[in-house]
Amino acid sequence: MTTSSFDSSAYIFECCCGERFNNVAAASVCKKCRSYSVWGYTKYVINTETDAVVHGELPTDEEYKSQEAIAEKRWAEEQAEWQQQREEDERRWWEQQEAAAKATAAAAVEAAEDRLWAIQDKMLGHV
Repeated sequence: MTTSSFDSSAYIFECCCGERFNNVAAASVCKKCRSYSVWGYTKYVINTETDAVVHGELPTDEEYKSQEAIAEKRWAEEQAEWQQQREEDERRWWEQQEAAAKATAAAAVEAAEDRLWAIQDKMLGHV
């Protein structure tokens, strides 16, 4: 059995959402920042070995707090939209289940009627 170990020492570039990369270019376009950064994009990248900003610029505490409030509002709206979509999807699913059950029941009734007509035709000698 072989075990593989992952050397994370090369991943020294950290974007503003906390994801680590092995180069600045990749860190500067982090896709996770779209969801996990209050900015919605990669505002800055830090070299974790030197704590130097190597891309963008660090926000002030006030800038961060202001943007955090905006992001929390945006995230709450997205959550509400997601919940509404989920409820609509669930309602549609139940409607589809009900329609399928009705169609199955109708087909069963029609099949039973067909069998009764066949029995009646046989008894009357029409077959």
